[in-house]
Amino acid sequence: MKAPVQVLKEIDENRIDSVYFLVGGEKFFQDQVINALSRKLFTDRGSRDLNEITLYGTENTQSEVLSQFSAYPMLADKKLVIVREFNKMKIEDDATFKKYLTKPPKFSVLVLCASEAPRNKFFKSLAEAATVVDCKPIRENQLPDWVKQYCHTLGRGIEDQAIHFLVANVGNDILTLKNEIEKVISFKTDEGPITVDDLHETSGVYREANIFALQKALAQRQLGKSLNITHQLMEAGIDPTMINAVLFAFFRKSLMAASLRRQGLNIRQVAQKMKMADFQMRDINVVLQKYNFDQIKKAIKLLNEFDLAQKGIKPSSLQHLELLCYQICRL
Repeated sequence: MKAPVQVLKEIDENRIDSVYFLVGGEKFFQDQVINALSRKLFTDRGSRDLNEITLYGTENTQSEVLSQFSAYPMLADKKLVIVREFNKMKIEDDATFKKYLTKPPKFSVLVLCASEAPRNKFFKSLAEAATVVDCKPIRENQLPDWVKQYCHTLGRGIEDQAIHFLVANVGNDILTLKNEIEKVISFKTDEGPITVDDLHETSGVYREANIFALQKALAQRQLGKSLNITHQLMEAGIDPTMINAVLFAFFRKSLMAASLRRQGLNIRQVAQKMKMADFQMRDINVVLQKYNFDQIKKAIKLLNEFDLAQKGIKPSSLQHLELLCYQICRL
């Protein structure tokens, strides 16, 4: 199984295989590979429109897929056949399908997309015959590395704080992360690395009052600043549920770090154990200095109660969010 970045490099170098099996729920990675193949195989829109065929496992049959795969291209050297949701297609004759997989036509490229690979003999044979690409969603602790790598592919550096800022505000939505990175690069006037200030200047999403800033203020027990940011977040129409989710995840990681510290691990060992970058540990380290283990547990309890309030079990308001900040800072 290959990583998308490896396959993209091979395609760019004209090392194109006949059959690709894209496995995983991250559609962004699947689209990356398909778009790269399309750009390489077709030099103009006309040839692409005639020879790029998209089918669906929920709508089309095995015979339709093989018919398109074996049909000669029109006014082009290659044909690209894409099958979305392939894992939902009924395989009527696996022996015939395997024959095409082992001896594919030289003029076609077949791309089979699946959110998961069923565990049966046919899909095992497919995995052996095709170039399998790992398109599963990125884990949270892998997001910073992905952001840095994507910036590198665009010829840009990015500061660690800017990475942290992006991940904290966007989360694991790869497409949104990609769009925000490309947006800031298009507006940036110098060749230096992307900074937090660059992100503030190029997107309305990033205001001075943001959840990341609130997280930092609470970590440092800055009650006045946290209340001011809370007001601005609410005025900007930021969903309180989103605020709570980010804060809950942050304090939960802080509790895990506090637990490891109680076991005798130093900060570097904690970072390695939790698979977190140094810059991610900085704010958590601030929490460990400002709060003890029991206080972090109480903060998580308060955040859980706030979550219940947002779900209507208890009344909620701006005052409730302010009270949450007060209670955490005064633990």
